[in-house]
Amino acid sequence: MASIVRSTALRAGGACVRCRKGKTKCVYENGRAPCKNCAKGMHECYLPSESMSHGGHGVSPARVQQRARESLPSERVVSSASGDRQAPPASSASRHISTATEKLTPELLQECERVVSRTLPACVAFHKPSFLQQLKNSSMDPAMVNALLTTAARHSPAMIRRYGGHGGGSAAAEHFAGKTIGQIMNALDQPGLADIQALCLLVVHEWGCRNAVRAYIYLGQAARMAQMYRIVHTRQHQPDPDQFLQDESFRRTLWLIYILDCFLTSSPGRHPALSSHDVKDVALPCLDMNYHFGSPVYVRTLSLAPPSTMPDPAGPLGEIGEFGHIVLATKAWRNVVEMMTTTTLETFSEDQCVALEQEIERIRQSLPLHFADKPGQINLHITMGSGYTYAMIHSLLNCGTIFVNRRRILQVVTDENFTMEAWRMSPLVNAQAVDRIFASSHSIIHSLLALEHGADKDSILCFPIFMLFSAFTAGSTVAYLTLKGLAPPDVIESASSIVRDSLRLCQDGSESWPLVLPWQRHLAVMTKVLREVNSTPRDMVRESREDSKPLNHRVSPSIKDDVMSQADTNPDHMDYDQPAIPPAPHPPSLAAPGMDEGRHSEPPSSVPRRGGIATINGGAASAGATSRQVTASPPPPPVVPKADSPGAVSPASVSGIPPAPQPGPDVDMTAMELCGAFERQLLELDDLAAFMGGGVAPS
Repeated sequence: MASIVRSTALRAGGACVRCRKGKTKCVYENGRAPCKNCAKGMHECYLPSESMSHGGHGVSPARVQQRARESLPSERVVSSASGDRQAPPASSASRHISTATEKLTPELLQECERVVSRTLPACVAFHKPSFLQQLKNSSMDPAMVNALLTTAARHSPAMIRRYGGHGGGSAAAEHFAGKTIGQIMNALDQPGLADIQALCLLVVHEWGCRNAVRAYIYLGQAARMAQMYRIVHTRQHQPDPDQFLQDESFRRTLWLIYILDCFLTSSPGRHPALSSHDVKDVALPCLDMNYHFGSPVYVRTLSLAPPSTMPDPAGPLGEIGEFGHIVLATKAWRNVVEMMTTTTLETFSEDQCVALEQEIERIRQSLPLHFADKPGQINLHITMGSGYTYAMIHSLLNCGTIFVNRRRILQVVTDENFTMEAWRMSPLVNAQAVDRIFASSHSIIHSLLALEHGADKDSILCFPIFMLFSAFTAGSTVAYLTLKGLAPPDVIESASSIVRDSLRLCQDGSESWPLVLPWQRHLAVMTKVLREVNSTPRDMVRESREDSKPLNHRVSPSIKDDVMSQADTNPDHMDYDQPAIPPAPHPPSLAAPGMDEGRHSEPPSSVPRRGGIATINGGAASAGATSRQVTASPPPPPVVPKADSPGAVSPASVSGIPPAPQPGPDVDMTAMELCGAFERQLLELDDLAAFMGGGVAPS
């Protein structure tokens, strides 16, 4: 249906639906849609008579697949680094994109540039010069524009206020995510590289929103699109700069899918989207300098062999780039996860653990000198703009080290003949495992604190999901070792510091990523028990006074400040899963506009008995039950919906704005009961299920 041309700016009946609802003046440029208000907000602009064709007549706006308008058809332009999309014929109505989705205000343009320049994964996976140029020229593919805005919305206070409201960063991101997937689907018959790249960013968005199944399915779709793109665009490789940029852009996109595939298939029942055949002949990413300047170079593959596209296999190979080291570190981490998911207490192999640690150490030793894990090194990288790349590499390697040594310890302590005397009889082996865990945990927390200190003051700090998971892994493991009595007495103060910082990082992270909320709740329980074990009555009084003081650790703006003063309208909070901080007013439980509350992947959980511990994956476990078998104790508690089940979605679980501080978790467990529950959860891979956001097959 052709768009209606308005000959005058303010003629009767000419106001669009959005301006009518907002009772604002509807002004058109050149008498055509979109109006100035819709163009500024990148909204669909249509008259009431056109509402039926826009899916908005009597239909919930939540995740409506908005089809592109056919007014002012424009070609979908792709990254100059890819150059892969052919201009559609003028009659191809399904491929026409509304001009409204292509216009960027200076503020939105700045947010997109921030994502391309500084935010993982875009800053390492995409060709920065061409992306920035296209943004300035308004020639970027609309799907990619909206995908960048989806990512930017979690960082920008202005975007959250405008598009998220009380729903926070996740709701603001969802506003653009709906547009992104609609445009990707419109191009499904002829996917371009920009569509695949945009879908990768959408996978991260859905993953962080705890929409695990949706993220997993989108990832599989991105892998299939990449496979088809590779078939269609296979050509003779020449040492030409433009050809090199096009090929390297595809390779980096494929490696991004590989990394996401490693993360989102970390549990039995989740099958990889990519096979080893898809990446075995693909060169690892080259140095960013070669990529950005279009200097052709050949880099080795994941199997150490030269790439199949190299004319002379005996020729010199280029240096692995920054993104390439992230790929190698991800592979090492995923190999550790493979060990954890395929071995049992009966089939555990110390030799396998040794081999995995050696692989991690080989990668550490192969890093360029400026990427070595040395004191103060990250501060230099932050100054040079590569702080997140450096932190990501070492978060992967350190998290893998914690996994290996924690699995060793679990093998020992779950033996029926285990005693603390026997533990102390093997001080060398056991102390090495504990020392490595503490060293890796300290490195992870130190890196994130350094990034926090060097963050932009005008944006909301939003760590990548994996960095927050590594912080949770560090804090929970150190808390467990301390509560279990496996840590040396002289590290108690250091352990408390690591756990405290880990909890705060996860608590702040849950404001941006609903996925992190169950991790933070679980860590809050461990922190409270650890505090009670280590504190004298006098210490507890002092800590209570300190906790009553306002927290001022965050220097980045937070949109939640606008709603903190509202009265408590959500009495259905759990008695065990609140952060250990003093009471404060609680914001109303508002569903984010445009969000589908029923999309969370995890089923509702049973109500735990008083004194139980929240499982890492959001369920509940008691001291005498596993994380998937909850035993109620009489008298039963009142039946209330679980905070992160679809039946009662809290503001934090949907929108990214956490509940206001509540009293500390009322935990009725001893340290040994807590450690026993944690051990069972780890053996059941509950932490990996929580990392993916649920949606996994029951073990």
